[in-house]
Amino acid sequence: GNGTIDDGDRTYIGSPHPDFTYGLNFNAQYKGFDMSLFISGSQGNDAYNYEKIYTDFPTFFNGNRSTRVLDSWTPTNTNATLPALSQTITNAETQPNSYFVEDASFMRLKNLQVGYTFDESIANSIGMDMLRLYVQGTNLFTITDYEGFDPEVISFDNLSLGVDTGLFPLAQIFTIGINTKF
Repeated sequence: GNGTIDDGDRTYIGSPHPDFTYGLNFNAQYKGFDMSLFISGSQGNDAYNYEKIYTDFPTFFNGNRSTRVLDSWTPTNTNATLPALSQTITNAETQPNSYFVEDASFMRLKNLQVGYTFDESIANSIGMDMLRLYVQGTNLFTITDYEGFDPEVISFDNLSLGVDTGLFPLAQIFTIGINTKF
């Protein structure tokens, strides 16, 4: 270096833009049974896990800590992932740095629906032309290495793409339904 810290010393770490996104739809029917599922995901995107400020650094939040703090620097643990724990921030540990950037690639089962359509004679016997019962689950599971709440980071504005500020993640939803015709 030239002894001066300027824009030439900057390094861009991570990108919220995935290399690619994908989705898979699958539908099947057998006799009266039917099933549909939708899987989606993204690959190669990073997220800035801002929540680590609260879970890994005691200065900002006086609540429960992540188990990651067990790997804080001590004289006998010099290869730690976290700096030494302290009641004050003196070394700018919480300034944006690579510790907070994580791979946010994921694959999620977004929707699964299983149904059964009763034979027309059964539907007719109870005054219907058609009767189908189904169960459905949304956001059933996610495969990811991301440590935050949700790798499909929900931002509160258009300027914080890929910044996880701990907004409530997508909910799991379970539905029981009936389709009928009279």
